[in-house]
Amino acid sequence: MRKSRLLFEEKGIEYEFINVKKAPIAINRLRDIAGQLGVWAITNSKGPTFRKLGLKDKNLSDNELLEWLHKEQGMIKRPLIEKDGNYWVGVKGFDEEAILSFLNS
Repeated sequence: MRKSRLLFEEKGIEYEFINVKKAPIAINRLRDIAGQLGVWAITNSKGPTFRKLGLKDKNLSDNELLEWLHKEQGMIKRPLIEKDGNYWVGVKGFDEEAILSFLNS
């Protein structure tokens, strides 16, 4: 997240940071995001919360996983970027080129 913020500030890109701990993403919006990207694509399945909850071994359906993401929003991959109703989610490592490509599309 820090690298994304620095990139946006460096490039003069306006952004709104949403702290999901203070203002969780509504379930309908999560459904929209998952509908575009796929629920597993936005899930940080390598993170401590996912592991702590033992979700790896539960064979969850997409809907069940979406419910978990709504309850435990720390499991959503970051950065999650929205532009004009389209979403992009971070992948392993920081990819400045991919972020800028998405924002310029």
